[in-house]
Amino acid sequence: MEKKLIIPCLDVKDGRVVKGIYFENLRDVGDPVEFGKHYEEQGADELVYLDINATVEGRKTFTEIVERIAKEIKIPFTVGGGIASLDDAERLFAVGADKVSINSAAVANPEIINEIAAKHGSKSLVIAIDGVEKDGKWYVTTHGGNKVSDKELIDWAKECEQRGAGSLLFTSKTHDGTKTGYPCDIFAELKKAVSIPIIASGGAGCIEDIVEVLTTGKADAALAASIFHFGEVTIPQLKAELMRRGICVERLPLKYSDFNLSKNSDGLLPCVMQDAATLKVLMVGYMNEEAFNKTLETGKATFYSRERKTLWTKGETSGNFMQVVEMFADCDADTLLLKVVPCGPACHRNTTSCFDTSDAEGFIRRLETVIQGRHKEMPEGHYTTHLFNKGVNRMAQKVGEEAVETVIEAIDGNKERYLYEASDLVYHLLVLNEQMGFTIADMERELLSRHK
Repeated sequence: MEKKLIIPCLDVKDGRVVKGIYFENLRDVGDPVEFGKHYEEQGADELVYLDINATVEGRKTFTEIVERIAKEIKIPFTVGGGIASLDDAERLFAVGADKVSINSAAVANPEIINEIAAKHGSKSLVIAIDGVEKDGKWYVTTHGGNKVSDKELIDWAKECEQRGAGSLLFTSKTHDGTKTGYPCDIFAELKKAVSIPIIASGGAGCIEDIVEVLTTGKADAALAASIFHFGEVTIPQLKAELMRRGICVERLPLKYSDFNLSKNSDGLLPCVMQDAATLKVLMVGYMNEEAFNKTLETGKATFYSRERKTLWTKGETSGNFMQVVEMFADCDADTLLLKVVPCGPACHRNTTSCFDTSDAEGFIRRLETVIQGRHKEMPEGHYTTHLFNKGVNRMAQKVGEEAVETVIEAIDGNKERYLYEASDLVYHLLVLNEQMGFTIADMERELLSRHK
């Protein structure tokens, strides 16, 4: 499951962070560097700084402020506003910007996208698109939303991707600052139209709005301003709720220093691992601060071995990693609960849980491991090898055949034959999954992302 990003947006005018409604009625809310440091400490994944009237007034972007930001802030940040040429972008990269965002200049001269992407790579370039809906169609606006172009939103998004944009930051002028939610329908259309990340902007008023745009709208990141600036929603509060909804996030808000370890004689943090889908307890491990931080950094459960006196990541030798999707402290703040998506058996005995000795449970995962071995070694005389030799078309055909036979037996009410055919279907689906580059864990993550 891809991790969703939370990105505070800081609109800057005359060196100060401001916020308004419909891009107007701006009011001063603080210093851009201090705000950035605050959001970094809270767990923001990235920051976006937009010099919102640079294009209108024909000014160059605030280079000195960008240099200050780069010295104080460690998380990636994007700078936009008034960037009209490759030279403008390079000036910002030179003083520490991780990415640049262009908007009106790209509409006027699309070649600038090609030039910046070719020189600095697509990942360094965010195309900001302001849009407005007219007569049932979405159009691109420029100059701070004041001018409506003849470019249709979806067509422009596709062109930006083709020219080398690394991501798209879309803002609806009619939703910006209103706190009425994002226009999720158009975000869903954008997600279908392009393969690069989509950052949703304009309209967040509560946590539910962000949940909706990351799920229904399928955006890759949510950008917001007012709800963060005025303390209506904090980033730790937001991320905790997103994790509870089964939405993977970066930079989980817990810190090792939050825990009370004085009652533990070895000074380690006990960790209970729970399957995020089934809520079954899988195992118990222990973390020191280094293991805790590595878990946050990688998203894979990492522990401290009391016997070997070293870190170990669950699955580093077996491949049975545990992807962390939620982290909770208990009421005494001396134990950590990790909700995970397991990529294989939790126990070294090849069972799903260290608290379960059942040989049957977890067999499908063991079968998946056997199929993966067949694919790697391709031993002669095995039916699985035969399927891999025949290729994806034959595998897909077999899945279809077994699905039809399963349906027939179900309709006929023959339970014994149904179970036989359904088991055949699962086996052939696992083979096709391996050929397509997916695992049971990938399917679990996909299902988990739909669970509310």
